Amino acid sequence: MQPAPADLLLPVVAAWYGITRREHGVLELALEGLPAQQIARRLSLSLHTVNDHFKAVYRKTRVTCREELISGLCR
Repeated sequence: MQPAPADLLLPVVAAWYGITRREHGVLELALEGLPAQQIARRLSLSLHTVNDHFKAVYRKTRVTCREELISGLCR
């Protein structure tokens, strides 16, 4: 057996924690390693909105930073 890759875990985690479609999109790009500014450009959002999405996900998943969130998905 092998651990599930993050791209397979993300939909399950999103459903479990009540992550919205837009938050999910932000997380997908974060898992690709894109910084917040590039995520904002790619999704046609403001940097402030992207950061708000990250904060909402941190609150829902009870993590404190992007690194902690991503490491939890990429184990």
